[in-house]
Amino acid sequence: NVARYPWSPEYGNRPEDFVDAWRHVRQIFHRAGADQVIWVWSPHAAREIEPYYPGDEWVDWVGTVCLNYGTEVHWSQWWTFEELFDDAYDFFDTTGKPVMIAEFATLSGGGEAVQWYEDAFQSITQRYPRVRMIVLFHQQLDTTVTPHPLDWSFDQSPWVKQLMMDRLGTFIMPAG
Repeated sequence: NVARYPWSPEYGNRPEDFVDAWRHVRQIFHRAGADQVIWVWSPHAAREIEPYYPGDEWVDWVGTVCLNYGTEVHWSQWWTFEELFDDAYDFFDTTGKPVMIAEFATLSGGGEAVQWYEDAFQSITQRYPRVRMIVLFHQQLDTTVTPHPLDWSFDQSPWVKQLMMDRLGTFIMPAG
């Protein structure tokens, strides 16, 4: 995760610290009889993620965030869905686990949001067969990483809103 979160590597946490903590928490749940829990490992894929993987026996699902900040923030650029997702997916595929896109959205600065979503949906169905779930990030006033609010909502344009209504009503995840 990004530096704002105390469990991130920027706070001096090492991969083995994260893995040990993950396994410890999972063991607490198991000892308490809380076995109706789905464990989703969802790292921020802007860095090397493999060293942070707790292991197949400790994880039920894998996933990552796919947020395209575009040029709305000084440290970003316009990214395609594939540029955000490919490297993480390559690793996820080796686990054999179902894949979740844990946050899915784009801002409009630097490109066309409607085309980004259309291309992303097409790519998911054609190139990423392990994707079984998409969590939509529909946030109008996000100040997580900037002092000024970012609008990730589908209301950012009538075209994005219409595309999302059209696509989500007919979107079928790949069989698997």
